[in-house]
Amino acid sequence: MSAIVDYSFYTDTYKGQEPDVDASSFPALEAHAERIIGAMTRWRVTDETFHDLPHFTQTLVKLAICSQVDAIAVNGFESVSAGNNVGFTVGKVRVDGGSKTSGALSASVSPAAMLYLEQTGLLNPAVPVLEGYPC
Repeated sequence: MSAIVDYSFYTDTYKGQEPDVDASSFPALEAHAERIIGAMTRWRVTDETFHDLPHFTQTLVKLAICSQVDAIAVNGFESVSAGNNVGFTVGKVRVDGGSKTSGALSASVSPAAMLYLEQTGLLNPAVPVLEGYPC
């Protein structure tokens, strides 16, 4: 499994500035963030399917993963995985409180990540039917 976002994208494009996110801690944080974003998109985004997405959608997904990395770094993985979305700061912007989404992961997802994902169409709740599976 390869990472969708690398540290250079996080620092150079996203402009991540969280002091707890350095080159050595980034891979673990990115893996956790990628799984959360994957679950929110109903696994429409995986390292296998990512490159089939349009370029603009790829960029938005990467930005969502970076936002989720920051949320995990600020709040701690235990807090995020338990659904305790207490807020986070990105640059000069502070976001406090819960999320406007519903479901088991809603409190675990960074509001900034949701803003990026909402623009992609990947949050469509429709569940695809397996090809050849009798309905």
